[in-house]
Amino acid sequence: MIMSDTTESFISREVIGSEIAPTAELDPGTTPPLIQTEDLSLFYGPDRALKNISLQINEKIVTAFIGPSGCGKSTLLRCFNRMNDLIDNVRIGGLVKIADQDIYSKDVDVIELRKRVGMVFQRSNPFPKSIYENIAYALRLHGSNKADIEDIVERSLRQAALWDEVKDRLQASALGLSGGQQQRLCIARAIAIKPEIILMDEPASALDPIATAKIEELILELKKDFSIVIVTHNMQQAARISDYTAFLYLGELIEYDETRKIFTNPAKKQTEDYVTGRFG
Repeated sequence: MIMSDTTESFISREVIGSEIAPTAELDPGTTPPLIQTEDLSLFYGPDRALKNISLQINEKIVTAFIGPSGCGKSTLLRCFNRMNDLIDNVRIGGLVKIADQDIYSKDVDVIELRKRVGMVFQRSNPFPKSIYENIAYALRLHGSNKADIEDIVERSLRQAALWDEVKDRLQASALGLSGGQQQRLCIARAIAIKPEIILMDEPASALDPIATAKIEELILELKKDFSIVIVTHNMQQAARISDYTAFLYLGELIEYDETRKIFTNPAKKQTEDYVTGRFG
């Protein structure tokens, strides 16, 4: 698609910033998708929130979901660990597979699924416990011994780029941390049980620019070990950290491609209008 000089300069100046994140090198012929949906639809009562969504997400990349409020981004994200099961009057059609397993099959253990697919929410939600116990509590429930717990707590805090800031006050309340530190603690808690996938629902929307930058740096580091799917309203953020981007509108998947293509040469006029700020 040919775009005007005005459009190209807008995207370069306002969206990309200094650089779009380089796309992870993937060989579609040898890399099976980690997450796959086929004709996925979801209804809240009579209202259809998702309409025949079909996409494939590969492992150890960052995939961003973008689109205006109410377009279905968070609803789609929650389909991957069945968080929508907790909402009354939800009906789901179609297929969702993770590692080639139908996660909505009757024989799927939802608790085990949520170990494999961790979640970080929009607002940090640390437990009203110590920094140490925020991570150790779940590990203890899963049967880890004390020595292993201490090692995993430290490793998780290091992976979340928080260890140096809290190592001398692990028994202090997690509620005394700053907003950005609390969010990184929640990420440490999510990765402690070694999930395959981390879902992030606008994890930096409530944070200041400095804390947001730390979260973005952390996401880029974590994708070496985890597959990450993030919902964001921030176009610059999607451009900086994601390898692939899906644009949703009114419950439909309008376009899904490499982030560079979405922001510099989208296939759909509707995508171009959204990423250039003409609507949304």
